[in-house]
Amino acid sequence: MPLDSKTLCLGALDAGFNTGYDIRKAFEEGPFRLYQSLSYGSIYPALNALLAEGLASCTEQVQDGRPDKKVYAITDAGRAALRAALTRYLKFDRLRSDFMFAIAFAHLLRHDQVSALLDDYAAGYRALADELGAESCDPPAGRRFLIDMGRDGCHAWARCIEAHRAALEEALRRDQDADAEPPPPRLAAIGGGG
Repeated sequence: MPLDSKTLCLGALDAGFNTGYDIRKAFEEGPFRLYQSLSYGSIYPALNALLAEGLASCTEQVQDGRPDKKVYAITDAGRAALRAALTRYLKFDRLRSDFMFAIAFAHLLRHDQVSALLDDYAAGYRALADELGAESCDPPAGRRFLIDMGRDGCHAWARCIEAHRAALEEALRRDQDADAEPPPPRLAAIGGGG
């Protein structure tokens, strides 16, 4: 079962992200950006539901010349609900990738387009691995595990692209060469009639 927006918000609150803006940033640019997404439009409805269910609390901080800032906190009941959500059966992750979909149709692309796509994605995975390797924070053990797993996984994806690209490019070249050959003559044309 996938995690819902309320569970994701509870996790963000537990990690110390205590405003709607902070929660959005945690999923767009912060520690959760690499393995979860949470649409901005789902954050405040989820927070309101958490408040109604007693899983979060809210206080308002007065700001000069600006609307009051709502600061949220996870309650003990919210932490118990988060723990329960994290221990129930989680649906196995499926990769959804525009790159993989495009490569499935590599036979429709020119050789240079396929090569550029492979180059870009191998470089992208290496860059993400470097970004993960440069994480200087001291996160909790579970997040440290994910950073290390993500870094190693990105290196593996880049190596996989490099290891298999020659076979793909050769197969595509053979297919394109076969398509460029003239078709064999038709029997009716050879025999001079019918």
